[in-house]
Amino acid sequence: MDYKTAIKFISEIPWTKRAKGLGRMERLLDLLGNPQDMLRFVHIAGTNGKGSTAAMLASIFKAAGMKTGLFTSPHLIKYNERIKIDGEDISNDNLAEIITIIETKTAQMEETPTEFEILTAAGFIWFAKNNCDIVVLEVGLGGEFDSTNVIGSKELAIITAIGFDHTAILGDSIEEIAEAKAGIISDFSDVILYRQGEKVTSVIRERCEEKHARLHIPDTDSLELLESNTAYQCFKTNYLEYPTVLTLTGRYQLQNALVVLEACRVLRERGINISDKAILQGLKTVKWASRFELLSDNPKFILDGAHNDHGISAVVDSLTDLFPDKKIIYILGVLSDKNVDKMLDKLYTNAECFITLTPESERALTADLLAEKIKAAGFDAWNYINIEEAVKAAFKMAGEDKIICSLGSLYLAGPVKAAVQAVHGSPEQQPEEQQTEEQQPEE
Repeated sequence: MDYKTAIKFISEIPWTKRAKGLGRMERLLDLLGNPQDMLRFVHIAGTNGKGSTAAMLASIFKAAGMKTGLFTSPHLIKYNERIKIDGEDISNDNLAEIITIIETKTAQMEETPTEFEILTAAGFIWFAKNNCDIVVLEVGLGGEFDSTNVIGSKELAIITAIGFDHTAILGDSIEEIAEAKAGIISDFSDVILYRQGEKVTSVIRERCEEKHARLHIPDTDSLELLESNTAYQCFKTNYLEYPTVLTLTGRYQLQNALVVLEACRVLRERGINISDKAILQGLKTVKWASRFELLSDNPKFILDGAHNDHGISAVVDSLTDLFPDKKIIYILGVLSDKNVDKMLDKLYTNAECFITLTPESERALTADLLAEKIKAAGFDAWNYINIEEAVKAAFKMAGEDKIICSLGSLYLAGPVKAAVQAVHGSPEQQPEEQQTEEQQPEE
């Protein structure tokens, strides 16, 4: 099948209820010759920060000279974004070829695999075919029964910040959610845990004890922020002798970076050659779309994929740190099964007004209902159907000196980014005089 047909096959897989467990995924991979068995993995679960952590590690591994696979979800524009080698998306032709192979095998199965299972298998095939030295593998949902959890031994398991999300599937308490994430911990493995509350930590620690796994928690006490703006952050820690430049902005990324630094320390202990130079280069050059991403510098337009109350809180705190005297024009779209009231309560702390949109999802809270909820709290809100018109309105309100931030759903991130580029251009396309030396990391 060609690329268009392959994408149609993936996207039209019916959302019918499937049997819980990994049996279906294991059957599919068995039919495909178990390509995952040819690979080495760093496995990452968590509620927030998985993708950023994965991107940082992949950038460091590439800088260290390793051919590096990266599997993440969801995509912003194209399915291809989920499967990368050394930062390059899988091509249309290669993805179509692999999906064709998988489609022939699904005919031999009693139960059709899910979209995510097929894409996970496609990633394994592509990484094995290209003889990747290491693969950074992001969990889709939960951990224990996620289709990525079919891998055997792993170099490292990482669990990032855990909060309340997907509670209908993972459980209503933070302990239940942590239990689901802890499912990626395997026997005698090394585990890195983002430093967080005792309820989560005790669950992960108990699972590590059961599995005879070694638990490692990053050193956060030595973190010293030296400089922060919308282009980069510079900080010092005990992990490295030199100040470290991170091109992922947003104060919350510093905690993710500490997880990455601890991961590199442990991987070195396991015999993987990662120099300080590779770490510094990897963090300085990492890119991860829609995570506190600056789309326009005049006025400043920041795009973030935060889509739950924990993520929203982190973005608002970062905006407050960077722009303490500014109120924010928010472009917001949310799903109805999130804790919308808690998300809004945090946004109200520094909001000037809201422009609401409806994410492209059956679970979306419609823009008009969201706007009414915001107005009832005493804030101005305007709902839009067309994303480009919403972006135009935001730029008109902002003038030259106000701040715009779009967030609330990853379903909106790609379309909003495209609309900003269509209406205003990218930061690189704007006049050169707007790019000052102070905005660029020093060599």
